[in-house]
Amino acid sequence: MKNKKNSWLRNIVETLCRKLEKSILKDKALKCKVVYGPVRSRRLGLVLGINNVKPGICSYNCIYCQSGKTSCCSICTNNCLSPYELFVSVKNKIEEIKKMGKNIDYILFAGSGDPAIDTSLSQEIQLLREFDYKIAVFTNSALLWNENIQENLMYADYVSLKIDTANEETWLKINRPHERLKYDLILKGIEQFSKKFRGTLTTETMLIKNFNDNENEIKQLGNFLNTLKRNASYFMTPIYPPAEKYAVSPDEDTLKKLSEIIKTNVPNSMMLCCPDKEEFFTTDDFENELLGLLELHPVNEEAVTTFAKANDKIDILQGLLANKLIEKSIFANKKYYKLAETK
Repeated sequence: MKNKKNSWLRNIVETLCRKLEKSILKDKALKCKVVYGPVRSRRLGLVLGINNVKPGICSYNCIYCQSGKTSCCSICTNNCLSPYELFVSVKNKIEEIKKMGKNIDYILFAGSGDPAIDTSLSQEIQLLREFDYKIAVFTNSALLWNENIQENLMYADYVSLKIDTANEETWLKINRPHERLKYDLILKGIEQFSKKFRGTLTTETMLIKNFNDNENEIKQLGNFLNTLKRNASYFMTPIYPPAEKYAVSPDEDTLKKLSEIIKTNVPNSMMLCCPDKEEFFTTDDFENELLGLLELHPVNEEAVTTFAKANDKIDILQGLLANKLIEKSIFANKKYYKLAETK
């Protein structure tokens, strides 16, 4: 009798869970804007991305941001899905990826805003452990002065910290932070976190022409990076159209000089410039998944067109262009698709 009752209760719970999952996944546009990919990461391999911060909200308004200008500069929590809703969306996406015959290397929290703003981050990471993938978080480091934020990040396997400069004046010009942020406290928080974190810790620096592309900037930054307990430091240049047109890569000669200075002053460093090949693919919903990825950054036109032609999606792509939901853009002599600008 007891076993029959338990079985009955289990069936009811499972039925309710299935109904809840269907209601969560019903809005594909929401699912695809929060859970995107898989995409190729230059550092992590093939990743399933999570962008659980509401569009346009970030603690920084970086001049080079690939997602465009920040509409709300905030240091308060602002997430799209609850931890359980996120779990269901990721579960569904992983099932679709496996049907494609692909296997991801990481689940990555990275998007149009800083994942650290989401105060449910640690709970979300613990739930996603169910899928047995490593978890990575790319943060702009702006909130690392907060010990609660540090604690949330401790649950990840891999954390990337953005540090574009060690100079406060340059920080204000490049990152355009929320007015309540203090850079000395952020740098102190970064140093504290690096000594506590037990996973893989890396830093990333975006080199911008006429801002942080000189010897003094690199040496000052190198001195700070060398105080951190880190696995590697990556230096990169903008590869997508930036928020501000003047936020461009240093010229080739300058990059060569900087590369030597970085190599000398920053052990375990690596220059990451343009990828040799840009990939693009979606699972079952080409339109919404493309629009979701474009919420984060423009996508290489050739890569999207090649995929669309090979998978009979070219009519959908042309429809998005005709309806002015997306548009073409050129940056650094490369062609991209991006979300159409609203007037």
